[in-house]
Amino acid sequence: MVRRMSIALILAAAFAGAPLAAGAQGAEVGPVVTVPSGEVREGDLYATGEAVRVDGRLAGDLVAAAQRVLVRGEVDGDLFAAGRTVDLHGPVGDSTRVAGESITVDTVIDGDLLVAGNRLQILGGAVIRGGLMTASSTIDLAGIVEENFRAAAGEIIVSGTVRGDAYVIADRLELAPGARIDGDLNYRTRLPISAEEAARVGGTVRHTEPIDDEDSGGGWIGSILFWGWQAGAALLAGLLAVALCRRFVLQFVAAIAEQTTLGVLLGFGAFLIVPVAAVVVMVTVVGLPVGLIVMLLFGMALYVAKLPIAAWAGGRLLALAGRPDASPYAAMAAGVVTLYLLFAMPWVGWLFWLAATWLGLGAMVLSGRRYLAPETGWEG
Repeated sequence: MVRRMSIALILAAAFAGAPLAAGAQGAEVGPVVTVPSGEVREGDLYATGEAVRVDGRLAGDLVAAAQRVLVRGEVDGDLFAAGRTVDLHGPVGDSTRVAGESITVDTVIDGDLLVAGNRLQILGGAVIRGGLMTASSTIDLAGIVEENFRAAAGEIIVSGTVRGDAYVIADRLELAPGARIDGDLNYRTRLPISAEEAARVGGTVRHTEPIDDEDSGGGWIGSILFWGWQAGAALLAGLLAVALCRRFVLQFVAAIAEQTTLGVLLGFGAFLIVPVAAVVVMVTVVGLPVGLIVMLLFGMALYVAKLPIAAWAGGRLLALAGRPDASPYAAMAAGVVTLYLLFAMPWVGWLFWLAATWLGLGAMVLSGRRYLAPETGWEG
């Protein structure tokens, strides 16, 4: 029963990558995936490579994972993008979800915009016709947000317009000349904005000071202990995985090393699709137990997914340190400590968590497809 449900989970997660294996229209992998200028492509596009570019018109959704994602043409549907650099200069016809190091928006998005990144720039010509929700290190909002603005960042500079309310958590908030917030402003910063800046808010301004770690009764000690507990539990799980399932761990590590970019895309797809598919299945009484089991297995997969990433990253670090033949146990230990230090970084730690989770899920999907290939006829 467990094996069958595991295979079912692999198949559900692989749904995002199945077209890649079958060569179906809509899925492309290559150094540069492009919708050329002047071309109108019907249907959804699932793309991964060094770069993904849309210079023409895509009459469907775009799901892209690459070093750089560039949209200069049009995307009629939803846009999901993960990349080091994501530049949106062409209109998007529906909601947009973006994760990356540097994100630039200079277009009209006819829906909500959700962003997780290091630096977000909403340029002066941009119009977000829905709401904007973001967590980034720095945010520069010079365009127009027609609904609510929710943000957490180190520094936020608003020089554009927010038609709705604004909810902000930041080290520093600046309302530059020309900025306008039509609704209420609720913000938490170390220093309040000036009276001149507050006058640029049409509604009520509410300021809350952040809680200082030194005044929280030794909160930093609790944070360190909690981090140690998390890292220790992950380290124990990782060492047990190497001891009991070394072959599978090595397969996952090999899948990551061979197809890193594809793994990120497949993991991103699985992260989005599996929970939705499970909820759809649970609508029926017959499918309720299956949906619950899939959700349970998926929750376990989210935790386990980081372990092969730790083994892979630890191996790379030890190789750079002059130990290319280090044991899997040493690689796992080094990788777990490194990952959990990255996860603990302020503001951007959760981006590392997302990247590790997506890549780990992708490695599971790639390995699962190879495992099922003899029975299904798929080509890995």
